[in-house]
Amino acid sequence: MLKSMKHAVSLLLAAALLIPSGWLATVAQAGTDLTLSDTTTVYHEDFTGGKGVAVQSGGAALTAVTSKFYTGNEDGTALHVGGRANNWDGADFRFEDIGLEHGSTYTVTVSIYVDADVSVPDGAQAFLQTVNSYGWLDGKPFVAGSPLTLSKEFTVDTGKDIALRIQSNDAGAGVPFYIGNILITAETGSGGEEPPREPALPFEAITFEDGTTGGFTGRAGSEMLTVTTEDNHTPGGSRALKVEGRSSTWHGPALRVESYVNLGEEYKISAWIKLIEPESSQIQLSTQIGNGSSANYVALAAKTIRTADGWVLYEGTYRYNSVGGEFLTIYAESSNNATASFYIDDIRFESTGAGPIDIDKDLLPLKEAYEDDFLIGSAISAEDLEGVRLELLNMHYNTATAGNAMKPDALQRTQGNFTFAEADAMINTVRGAGMNMHGHVLVWHQQSPAWMNTTTNAQGQTVPLGRAEALLNLRTHIQTVMEHFGDNVISWDVVNEAMNDNPPSPTNWEAALRTSPWYQAIGPDYVEQAFLAAREVLDDHPEWDIKLYYNDYNEDNRNKADAIYSMVQELNDRYALTHPGKLLIDGIGMQGHYNLNTNPHNVRLSLEQFLSLGVEVSITELDIQAGSNYELSEPLANAQGFLYAQLMNLFREHTDQISRVTFWGLDDATSWRASSNPLLFDKNLQAKPAYYGVIDPDKFIDEHQPELPEARQSTASYGTPTMDGIVDAIWNAAPAIHIDRYQLAWEGASGTARALWDDQYLYVLIQVNDAQLDKTNANAWEQDSAEIFLDENNAKTPFYQADDGQYRINFDNETSFNPVSIGGGFLSSVTVSGTSYTVEARIPFRSISPANGVEIGFDAQINDAKDGMRQSIATWNDTTGNGYQDTSIYGVLTLTGKPAPGNCGS
Repeated sequence: MLKSMKHAVSLLLAAALLIPSGWLATVAQAGTDLTLSDTTTVYHEDFTGGKGVAVQSGGAALTAVTSKFYTGNEDGTALHVGGRANNWDGADFRFEDIGLEHGSTYTVTVSIYVDADVSVPDGAQAFLQTVNSYGWLDGKPFVAGSPLTLSKEFTVDTGKDIALRIQSNDAGAGVPFYIGNILITAETGSGGEEPPREPALPFEAITFEDGTTGGFTGRAGSEMLTVTTEDNHTPGGSRALKVEGRSSTWHGPALRVESYVNLGEEYKISAWIKLIEPESSQIQLSTQIGNGSSANYVALAAKTIRTADGWVLYEGTYRYNSVGGEFLTIYAESSNNATASFYIDDIRFESTGAGPIDIDKDLLPLKEAYEDDFLIGSAISAEDLEGVRLELLNMHYNTATAGNAMKPDALQRTQGNFTFAEADAMINTVRGAGMNMHGHVLVWHQQSPAWMNTTTNAQGQTVPLGRAEALLNLRTHIQTVMEHFGDNVISWDVVNEAMNDNPPSPTNWEAALRTSPWYQAIGPDYVEQAFLAAREVLDDHPEWDIKLYYNDYNEDNRNKADAIYSMVQELNDRYALTHPGKLLIDGIGMQGHYNLNTNPHNVRLSLEQFLSLGVEVSITELDIQAGSNYELSEPLANAQGFLYAQLMNLFREHTDQISRVTFWGLDDATSWRASSNPLLFDKNLQAKPAYYGVIDPDKFIDEHQPELPEARQSTASYGTPTMDGIVDAIWNAAPAIHIDRYQLAWEGASGTARALWDDQYLYVLIQVNDAQLDKTNANAWEQDSAEIFLDENNAKTPFYQADDGQYRINFDNETSFNPVSIGGGFLSSVTVSGTSYTVEARIPFRSISPANGVEIGFDAQINDAKDGMRQSIATWNDTTGNGYQDTSIYGVLTLTGKPAPGNCGS
């Protein structure tokens, strides 16, 4: 230890002689159990000799002062933490400098003060955290002119952390403060046992009637949260929380809830939300488990609502098998609208009474069922690495993939500053449990910091970085990350999702690439350059056995598969010219985000096409959507199991070249597609029919014949709207048609449709919620647009008849038709609000006489473009993507509401 440390005393009684009596009282009031007889002082600093071992974090300026007197700091010596502009600007105390040891449990207590003349923003708090996992220990509001004490017992994990940090939350980023004392004590004989958690506190419903935010703060710190009397949901109340000033989809109000949770219990979370603007938007109630790059984010309830809907109830349940290192939040956001504003009120967080669960240890482990075939993997977050979830992971899987912790923005958010601690901790746990780790991902157009491939020009516009600089960034990131993790991973996704969906000329693979920021900065050879950089690392380490993968989704689309095949073939052939007998790309990852309409034959065609290249294939992100709104009927559960069984039999046919089958998550509740129940285990970690379809495919296929879901049904109400792109009151008579089924892996823009009719026309209103508007691609289907599919006689033929048609309208009201002849008599109007837009369309009936009870085939679709390419397709009914030629996959609209002759109409 350094000389500046004060550790001459071993008992707290002796330590009390060094600590001002006022602060000792404050410590006691903080609830820290400091027993005189069995507590030792490990470290105490009161800054009488300068700043001691404190080290600045971020841009903070640390200055020792001698005349800062306040209650609890009677000696006047303190450490001033100034020059703050970011939440992380603060003071670090490194474990090795202050004598903290791995596995030992300590209590840290810190005295903090803010000058009386400092302007403290609303919601500003002092935070005590660990670094680098950013495990939150304690937080208290800054109050100008008043001292505060942060105190927490914690166990040191040097696999995750290297220091304690005193900083602030986002709201307090600019607040200068003083640290008067820091004391760290340990119970005599303290070991690595986690202390028992305090029982959950009762949660009082948050109604905002006391005029405060009830503990809610902005997730980004830039949101504007205001307790307002403009609206209210509480019976007899007058206030609600107004949420505005959002500028990114994840922004919104968040509430810390770990103190209200008993580990392993299930909780029902509910909130009432009312949309302010735009007229329609998706809003989502979610929970976050843990903090940092290995955190898990779970959607509890997601709905597309309109301003006309008024107050809407959002509710869902979640079982907290992990308390996320004592960091749990519930929050509201809009996953596809960056600027939507809303009110929130009457938040409740209640135990359902369902206590901790156990996994079924009598099941045959998946990894044993396939031990002679291929590795069995799961995507994970930090939540999966403790307790019952780790038991399930370790029982069934022998390989893990980090969901987020190894992506570019997690490892190098700012240039040159690599943050490996959370990924290292994850790998240590996975490897320590005897499992393999797959690396995901080195180069991707999503979740990559903008500085890597873009810059800002003199006009303030975002433009591509120069090729040389972008290429240097790409190579530096790849090589630094690979060198760091070494052979702790068995394989890497070097490049992820570089190819467009359904490219029209797939053999011209360079033209089929997404025009992503990497493409724009470097050119189409960025894919090759990425693999060359990765291969150089492996050439320098011939002792490592690591495979390099290209990874993508929707590879059962034949055009996309052809483009990927052409790319891998050309790049490997070119590499072999100078490296005979060697591959540049070792394998192709087929993500496998499927649904009940996926045709296994198309999966087979793509799989066998890739295998013909002489590379290995892994199924990297397998899940199958079934059901909706977190509900799964028995017939759909069996249909899901049937498709899993078909796919696993297909994979077993090619075990000589398939290396790994990875499921994208452990259970339905934590899946990125939680509402559509896509995995093998349910929210209680119990086996579903899908598990049995995987564990014994032949038996499951023999015993179950799938019952495919019936087409969605809705109605079109009688009435004639004004065609101006504005939502007239008459539209309220038509039920909402939710456009929420996704054909691609990425889930982007969504919305709702409504339908009206009269004696000549069908009228369709589509309200689209989008995060950005883009029509830069010349292809109409690659632009942000809405589509309407119509089969007037509802014949459900696998081909178009004369009464069938496809109508497309982009956000600038530019139209296109299939066939072109159906454009006659069509009329549309579009209004845009921010990045959302409303389409109103009038379609002439061409072959039927409309009347009450008539059924027509119908579907609605939303195309979501980004960076010049379509990234998402949402529909009402069809999940196959064949609506342009096949009417059998449409939903059904029934015409209703026309008054009988002689009756008054509405």
